Amino acid sequence: MSLPKIYSGLITGLAVIGALSFVFMTFAIVINVILRNTGQQPIQATTALIEYSLLFATMAGAPWLVRQGGHIAITSFTSFLPPVMKTALGRAVLLASASILAVLSWRATLLTAQMWERGTYDIRSIAIPSWILYAFLAAGFGLMALEFFRLLLRGDIYSGESAQH
Repeated sequence: MSLPKIYSGLITGLAVIGALSFVFMTFAIVINVILRNTGQQPIQATTALIEYSLLFATMAGAPWLVRQGGHIAITSFTSFLPPVMKTALGRAVLLASASILAVLSWRATLLTAQMWERGTYDIRSIAIPSWILYAFLAAGFGLMALEFFRLLLRGDIYSGESAQH
């Protein structure tokens, strides 16, 4: 199997897992509500797990959204530009987006390593190694940066038109 196919499968797989985490969150909330309303002790870790799942789902699904053109794009200004300027501005926005996301990924990677070395934990109702949270950010931002760079290299302009439908 080729590297592009593996990478494409990774992006799609992460999106699917991110979507499934919303299913998990829904069931966790429903179960907790049922437990509370029937006089049972709710699951203490539910809130923390939902918070972690929200971070994961966002970072897992965001690269796929970039690929699908599903992120929000403000076109009210660019719709008045001549085609040449619209293209130039679109490419500049792609470059800026990819660059900023790459820097955020790099910084999150440094924080991941730092949290790993220190052995710190994020303690709520459960304790999770802090590095995991920063790893989610590093991977998500890095994959979004790659997706924006791919658009730029292919000569595409990110319009966000898929998000408008």
